[in-house]
Amino acid sequence: MPHSEFFPSVSRTLLHLGNRVDRVSIEDICPRNLADVCSEAAFRLVVLLEMRARKLRHKPDSDIWNRWAEKTATAREGDQLNEQIINTWLLFLDEYRTPTEIEQVLWTSFLVSDDSARRVRVVDLLNAECPSHLICHDVVVLSLTNLWKNGPSCRAVDSTAQIGLRYDALCTPRALHFIDLATHLAYFGLLVSYVMHPPSEPTISRTMLEYIGAREILLMVFSSSILIRPWTLFSVPFAMTLSIFLFSIPVVPFAADLSFNFLLLAFVFHTFQLHLSHSPSPLYLLKVDHSLPFVHFIAKGFRRIILPLVLFFVPISILGTSWLSLALADTFFTSPSFIALLPTPMQTRTTVLFMFFALVAAICCSLFIFVVQGLHLDTDASGWDAYSPAVGLAARASFVRTVISYSSPYLFPAPFSLLQALLITVPSFVFRRLGFQTFFARAERILWRTIVGPVGLVCALVVALFP
Repeated sequence: MPHSEFFPSVSRTLLHLGNRVDRVSIEDICPRNLADVCSEAAFRLVVLLEMRARKLRHKPDSDIWNRWAEKTATAREGDQLNEQIINTWLLFLDEYRTPTEIEQVLWTSFLVSDDSARRVRVVDLLNAECPSHLICHDVVVLSLTNLWKNGPSCRAVDSTAQIGLRYDALCTPRALHFIDLATHLAYFGLLVSYVMHPPSEPTISRTMLEYIGAREILLMVFSSSILIRPWTLFSVPFAMTLSIFLFSIPVVPFAADLSFNFLLLAFVFHTFQLHLSHSPSPLYLLKVDHSLPFVHFIAKGFRRIILPLVLFFVPISILGTSWLSLALADTFFTSPSFIALLPTPMQTRTTVLFMFFALVAAICCSLFIFVVQGLHLDTDASGWDAYSPAVGLAARASFVRTVISYSSPYLFPAPFSLLQALLITVPSFVFRRLGFQTFFARAERILWRTIVGPVGLVCALVVALFP
């Protein structure tokens, strides 16, 4: 069993260490006689990684010489910390370690500070800025991949609890991601249907609820259940969709409304969002060591090659398109009868046309990136590092974030997150505010095993067909 509760908080440990990063000083503050090598290794790694992250976040001095001196010292200390981190990890791997022990090192949590309940694990600190020798280590990647596909390793517990844990483990993080992805795709399909064929605008009354059908209700339900999950920048289009429909009640956004244009904007964002590495994404249904590096390679090329070119030509592009618009004004498609016969609103047709040209431009830019950077690729490299070690590091960091997102115990993916909020989160909050002792932790576990568990088992069988 992990002994993380016997360890001091990370902040107190860093305060005690000061600038010392040697392994002996860290061992001196670890509890004695625990006989728990995994927890001790996890604690050392968390302390060293957190110390390194804080040094990198340190605000530089305004004085030029001091800034240069701090930069030099930070680089030197960073190299020392990198060496200590990888040595701690390799020391742990000197002997045979079971999958459960490796997971314990990566997933054991420790208090961040004494006055906060927030906890931190090694996996939480595995990002694109952590030492590459750790996040790129084969054992780390293999452990995360095994947990992603097969769920967490079951620890030795009593037989009754063992049955429940084995049932929970069958609903793997990959299966939960599949449920979340299916909900996103269903929402996107409904949104496409709405922008392509919105309800006809009434000519007499706009206060009837008859325009709110199953499609509109499902759009609001799906978007709200997705927004209940932890927020990111990619949640903004879902918030736009939900707010547009809520503020349009008792009717819906019609094609002539200003809000319909924002709905089209959300539609465009969702279309391109499916091609990014942010979860949920179809990329995680494929071999992640092939799909994620490819996406990060293209994204890196856009940031370093395409975006500077676009920004360079922005002024003349704006002038050129303005002149073209003035030159072609009132030339084509001016017949009102023709517009009346269009199967979809003109705003939607314009948006789809824009997306088509944007897609063609993206493909051309991707080919250009391959021509420019493809000559510098190592033909002998494969897997994560096929497009360079830097791209492989960023791809691994994306995979780590996704595994963390879907590895929480009793996770409710959308649309089940809406049920969790209504039946567990809100009542639990109310009872705690009233001072009553709640039993919702057990109720949440029962609800998960009743609703999410069976669906997760089916999805686990489905995703097993993918590589």
